[in-house]
Amino acid sequence: MIASDERFEDVIFSDETTLQLHDNKTGAYRRKESAAPTNCRPKHTLKVHVWGGISKRGATQVLIFDGIMDAAFFVPEILEATLKPFIDSVYPDGHRFQQDNDPKHTSKLAKNFMQENNINWWKWPSESPDINPIEMVWNQLKRNVSKRNPTTKEQLCQYIEEFWLTEMTPAHCAKYIDHIYKVAPVVVSVGGKATADIPGRLFKESSSGMSMQYFHDKLCAPQLRQKLTVMMGDR
Repeated sequence: MIASDERFEDVIFSDETTLQLHDNKTGAYRRKESAAPTNCRPKHTLKVHVWGGISKRGATQVLIFDGIMDAAFFVPEILEATLKPFIDSVYPDGHRFQQDNDPKHTSKLAKNFMQENNINWWKWPSESPDINPIEMVWNQLKRNVSKRNPTTKEQLCQYIEEFWLTEMTPAHCAKYIDHIYKVAPVVVSVGGKATADIPGRLFKESSSGMSMQYFHDKLCAPQLRQKLTVMMGDR
């Protein structure tokens, strides 16, 4: 469980996601009398995988890669080459590293490296991925890249890197992380079910400078609990 007074000041939240060209719905023009095409999507969708971490002191470097990530890739490319330099530089006074329980994260190779290099893996509640603030980052990244409509892999990678460089400032990272104060009480209240954008719609005020206890207490109000029930039922 996450303590109600948790501030996440020393936590590095991490995750992976996938971005691809042709993520938007594609259309095709046809004569009125002709049959609609059965498939307008390209046969081979070009995609890249992305790993990143955020903290209240800023973001790690973003790593863009092809293919499947396994432990043999995860340890040297992410833990050693990307995460550890960030920890050494930004968190010399101590840290907690959050990641999910994916097999590549929990492999013997990964565990041994983290132990040997003093990477403090913070076990994270598995009830709902909604609590991880980097999920909001991925949503924003995908919207940002989609609006720019990349047509080549080079453009796709360029737009990802530009977003990360300009948007993932310490202030923006802190804003994403503080959103947990809204999300966690809602997730607990609905038994770990996915909540999507419901916490943001339920609580209109900013979460910056607040606490989980504040939003938990608000959620105790019968009127707000009823509103949450309706929102969950409308999905």
